[in-house]
Amino acid sequence: MCHFHQLSSADKILLRDQLLAYAANMGGKNSFLKLLETIKKTSPHPLISKTSLLRFPKGVIKWNKNVHRDNLALLSTQMNARTEESPNLMAAQEDKNFKKITNMLRSLGPLTFTISMNNESDGKGFSFKAFNIIDDETTVMNPIFEIFFFCPVNVTKKILNFTDSPANGVATNEENGE
Repeated sequence: MCHFHQLSSADKILLRDQLLAYAANMGGKNSFLKLLETIKKTSPHPLISKTSLLRFPKGVIKWNKNVHRDNLALLSTQMNARTEESPNLMAAQEDKNFKKITNMLRSLGPLTFTISMNNESDGKGFSFKAFNIIDDETTVMNPIFEIFFFCPVNVTKKILNFTDSPANGVATNEENGE
């Protein structure tokens, strides 16, 4: 969720709690952020690795299939075309790239990532999918996948450190008369 500021307060809290749980499974926020920095520094983009894995100091990320450069470019284009009202990655049938986009999403749909730690003392790791396929016409990107591979690290830091306050538009219990 690179556009974190556009989310509602409740969605921000939900995303923050999910990221904090993943960070705890990796041994803490610092380990989590170091992994994200490793991903951002890797060139070319780590998703197009022929081995479908990325090593980082405390472990390894593996995924179940290769991602081709053209699919990554098309995915990036579709991500940029999304709007707040329509986060759907699937193109309309009238779109001239409908077939390419549909094939890309079918190809990448089963993409699953597994993060394993070298030592149990570093954490236990976790898994996540790249997309949430709702139906034949609706596919949305998993926010965790987007955070890992596409969002800047400073956005992730903002998410991890988000605190809900009255200034964010949410009333406290005292303000609600409770």
